[in-house]
Amino acid sequence: MTQPSEELLLITKFLENPTDENLKNQVNQFRNSSKSNEDIFQQIEKIWRLSSRAAVISKIDDNKTTEFLDKFFIDVPVKRFSTPLWLKGLAASLLIATLSYWIFSSKTEDINQLNKTTIANEIDTVNLVDGSIVIMAENSALTYPDKFDDSVREISLLRGKAFFKVAKNSEKPFTVILNKSKVSVLGTSFNISAHSDKIDLDVKTGKVSFSPYKGGTTLVLTAGQALSYDIAKSQIVSKNSQNSDAWLTKELIFVDTPLEEVCEQLTKYYNQEIKLEHTKKIVKKFNATFRGEELNDVLSLLKATYNLKIEKSENHVLLRITN
Repeated sequence: MTQPSEELLLITKFLENPTDENLKNQVNQFRNSSKSNEDIFQQIEKIWRLSSRAAVISKIDDNKTTEFLDKFFIDVPVKRFSTPLWLKGLAASLLIATLSYWIFSSKTEDINQLNKTTIANEIDTVNLVDGSIVIMAENSALTYPDKFDDSVREISLLRGKAFFKVAKNSEKPFTVILNKSKVSVLGTSFNISAHSDKIDLDVKTGKVSFSPYKGGTTLVLTAGQALSYDIAKSQIVSKNSQNSDAWLTKELIFVDTPLEEVCEQLTKYYNQEIKLEHTKKIVKKFNATFRGEELNDVLSLLKATYNLKIEKSENHVLLRITN
């Protein structure tokens, strides 16, 4: 039988990497060997799970935690159950974090999480309790509390697009949780497009910080700046900030925009793939403003500007440079 420290190491490695078949087989062998081993695993897993939740707390009252911890050890009978000494000493920081989580939960247990979703062709507005406004595009989902706690204003954009106009509060940052990432501000306005594979962020006013959860570099964006984050590759790329909120304003504005970028933006706005086929570099930039025009009207102007040949099919529009 392995030493207790080795057992602890094995179990914690497995909890960090639950999909590792080799670790899973070793842990199952340990658990199945005796009831006491199974009890040990269950206790470690419970502490691990609770401490992981506690890790997201941004502010912990150390004095309250210490007082509670002292009372906890006084009130619990010494021989209530038999536990190996090594387990009693298991990651004291995890136990403190867990107890801190209990204290935190007791203060915020009356906060209710609300859900809002939009369907196709629907735009809706959510007014948050702090005065902030979230305008949701079609096919989007948002989770937010009916009131904020004392330390942070936090909501989650689960999918889709939304425009955020955040009420300024220097004492309480506003955070949007996304797929493996977060956006934090004090007071500003910005647009987010969240997908399973990437996140697009465009800042309209103020200043915004973007932080990928796992080791990514935190970037600060100011008004007029934008980025695209590839989740799978953990890559952040600066991008053109034009027309990220066109879905809301119903206005497309192109200022010295390359034709390739024009096609990408039109594809997103009209939800129809627009491909560009050319054999030489296109130097001329596109300048125009469209307010509610149909795609055919936009294509007609592009055709006249660039001498294009336009071919339409059921799935896409192909633009060809003829000379």
